[in-house]
Amino acid sequence: MRAPRRIQRRANMSAVLRYCLGGPQTLADIAAGTGITRPAAESVVADLNELGWLTETAVTPQTPRPGRPATYVGLSPDAGHVLSLDIGAHHVTAMAADLSGSILVRDRRELAEDLSADARLKASTELARKTLSRAGDGPLWTCTAASPGVVHDGRVAYFGGYGMPGWQGIELDEAVRAALGSRVRSAGDCALGARGESWRGAAAGFDDVVFILAGSRTGAASVINGRVHEGLHGAAGLIGELPQLRWRELEDETFADSLYDGASPRREQLFAAARRGEAQALSALDEYADVLATGTAAMVLAVAPQVVVVGGAFSAQADLFLPRFKRRLGELCPFPPQVAASRLGDDAVVMGGLRLALDDILDSIDSIVREADYFPSTSPASLWQ
Repeated sequence: MRAPRRIQRRANMSAVLRYCLGGPQTLADIAAGTGITRPAAESVVADLNELGWLTETAVTPQTPRPGRPATYVGLSPDAGHVLSLDIGAHHVTAMAADLSGSILVRDRRELAEDLSADARLKASTELARKTLSRAGDGPLWTCTAASPGVVHDGRVAYFGGYGMPGWQGIELDEAVRAALGSRVRSAGDCALGARGESWRGAAAGFDDVVFILAGSRTGAASVINGRVHEGLHGAAGLIGELPQLRWRELEDETFADSLYDGASPRREQLFAAARRGEAQALSALDEYADVLATGTAAMVLAVAPQVVVVGGAFSAQADLFLPRFKRRLGELCPFPPQVAASRLGDDAVVMGGLRLALDDILDSIDSIVREADYFPSTSPASLWQ
């Protein structure tokens, strides 16, 4: 087979695989959905079946068709899975999914804020192994590890938050790879939260997104043209470092002290007090919304997103501060975007990690299609060479 034809063959295999990741399909559906002929679809499916990607799948059509039942093909249950870890100051979450993005297992473990870096890594990788043990057959293709702060080249290059002693400088890729024996890609949690919301959250269907982390930490990240924008050293979105924006003040438990005669309630307690209609708590949340909106405006003016998603632990209480936040953002931005509270909550980061892992697999397949003379099998070694 001549080289151009071999390249086209591999391109067809990639297109069919991507199409079948959306769910079981008939040969007629595959041909129509990918633009290849029915005989070509049948041949490509046979090749993907032999490589371990696809298999015949039992499906009962919603609308029965006359004549012989159609044969459906879908992702093989043995094709493997991906893993996402979200390692934070107070928890670690692990989630496994198959290559179509269907969630297989989710586990979570609470952690002490003052836990040492080594103990935090040990707890995280133990949870990862537990999750993988319940994920089913097939190989682990890759793991995404999320961390607060700036992550660059697999290392936590900067950590400006509270707690997590010894975390800055941790070689996260290396530590997780040693524990799991798989490919690992680490990234900042804000960036992955943005990707999670743009995949299956409040920003689904939008290509340009700003994600605001609102909780014990305050941070920002953006998705541009459907991809997380990491910037130089992975530090894009680090606007909270500007003292003029006062985002660091939002992370301080004394933030609302000036509104109280003495120490103010903890931030979580402020929400409960605001729901009871306490004037001081309502004023504190107004101030919180104004400060949060000012920093968000800096991101909006630079990126011009279609939507801003407010995530993090406080997004569950967004009804108390989001109306004020929207008004202030509209005052600061000539073209204010839509604003929405997170739909994924605490799972935005770990979901974004899954999407990043799946994107890495598909991008690598496309690279092989263009540059190599084979199509990978369902052995990770055939992809991550």
